[in-house]
Amino acid sequence: AFEYRSSMVFSMISSALTTVATFFGILCLFERFNTIGGYTINQVLITYSIVTFSFAFAECFFRGFDQFDKLVRSGELDRFLIRPRSMFLQVLGFKTEWNKLGRMVFSGGIIVYALIAANIEWTIMKAVVIALMIVGTIIMFAGIFLIYSSASIFTVEGIEAVNIITNGGRDLCYYPLDIYANFFKKFFTFLIPFACINYLPLKFVLGQNTSIFYALSPLISIAFFALCFGIFQWSLTKYKSTGN
Repeated sequence: AFEYRSSMVFSMISSALTTVATFFGILCLFERFNTIGGYTINQVLITYSIVTFSFAFAECFFRGFDQFDKLVRSGELDRFLIRPRSMFLQVLGFKTEWNKLGRMVFSGGIIVYALIAANIEWTIMKAVVIALMIVGTIIMFAGIFLIYSSASIFTVEGIEAVNIITNGGRDLCYYPLDIYANFFKKFFTFLIPFACINYLPLKFVLGQNTSIFYALSPLISIAFFALCFGIFQWSLTKYKSTGN
């Protein structure tokens, strides 16, 4: 990617512009409504920027799993399986999209701005929780990419239902989950635990709930990833060669 630097720079700018468009959409929304579900724009920008940064990071470094269906269709997966290396590491290095750095830089700047502008009474624990939110969100999306990879082994073609969870889940988490209907809150708390890396820790950071469970809830992403990794490993045992 870095071999053609000008192309790389323009790709990064193009990638960042898609994030800028979404950012201005949020600004326009709050221009019309001062608060949404009791949250100010600076508080919403915390969740928006963390999710945007984390999703871009996952897309950059875990892109191989998001394009796993191409390995299945092309028969390249057969070659991966006969190599004496971890399948996870091989797929991890299969595809890296450096142009996502544009999104990461832009959203990283918004994270810094939002955390300053939100007038948070900072403690060491709250700073740790913000770090856990970022890392937990990255792990969560990486786990969902693993689920996509697992499904590709059985379907050959990628299934759009998983994209609903990845892209749809990303857009859903732009805002704290308690602004949505109860069905969505329960689904994205107990089945796909986005609330644990978004809504619950934000409550702690804003001082709305001091429960240690709320503070450490992003750690649930590790258990979620472990489950997804187990499903991925199991699905590999069901793989049958494409016959190439």
